[in-house]
Amino acid sequence: MALVALLIAIWLGIIAWRRRLQTVPGWKPLAWGAGVGFVIAVVLLLIDLEAQKLAVRLATPLGVAWLVLFGLALDQLRNHRPWSGGLTAGCWLLLTLGGNQWISAWLLGTLERSVPAPQAEVWDAVAVLGGGTALTGDGEVELGEAGDRLRIGRALLHAARTPLLVATGSGLLGAEQARDLSRETARIWSDWGVPDGSMLLLPGPVNTREEVQRLAKEAHARGWGRIAIVSSAWHLPRVLALARRFGLPADGIPSDSRGRLPPASPAFLVPGGTGLHETQLWCTEVLGRMVGR
Repeated sequence: MALVALLIAIWLGIIAWRRRLQTVPGWKPLAWGAGVGFVIAVVLLLIDLEAQKLAVRLATPLGVAWLVLFGLALDQLRNHRPWSGGLTAGCWLLLTLGGNQWISAWLLGTLERSVPAPQAEVWDAVAVLGGGTALTGDGEVELGEAGDRLRIGRALLHAARTPLLVATGSGLLGAEQARDLSRETARIWSDWGVPDGSMLLLPGPVNTREEVQRLAKEAHARGWGRIAIVSSAWHLPRVLALARRFGLPADGIPSDSRGRLPPASPAFLVPGGTGLHETQLWCTEVLGRMVGR
């Protein structure tokens, strides 16, 4: 309700401002209507916890831009500017849908639910793809956003479901300095008590395609019959598609699942950074699979 009152207030305020600038009579009642709508929105925000959460999201730069786009679209369409109004409304709708956390969670959930169950209980090796580590300000290694994959790999070794953990990947630290993601992973595993003899490091690959291609080469050279690949659940469909392409018998072990829908709340009607980030992840996975990366 607070969101509706605020949107109406913004719309009336823009119309009143334009009429005043153009010296068109009748702008004062509109301005009063905008003021009343704003007051109603503020009162609702003060007495309702959910409305307060909504206010926080609206107060962010993304929330402010969303409100401004809404007001501009209505104003342009009302003044018979279909092209500019349609373009602005389209941008507002794209931002609304792309930043909606319910939609983004559902999109990632469609990827996560498409991962088949493992065909084996034990594997010759368990490969943990790079990307689960991060660096602190002073260059120390720590768990990253996708650090759950490191924990799952170590748990599979501890449960005797594999004799070998494989860490892969490299990344860029700066313009001329590279990160060895496999060594960063191994450093955390060592802190968790994983012996050096149970780890194989494969630095060098800088994207998923190169990682899977390198794993397929190692599997052929070392005689691995079947391996497991641990990565983010939404990333595994692309990983397993690449494994089939390179002839690598592999099971996918999901981590870092994000497909659970958030609770019902009017605050999630406003686009947020998490929704945009997860929608971008989905787009990256779909486009990456289309081009075979």
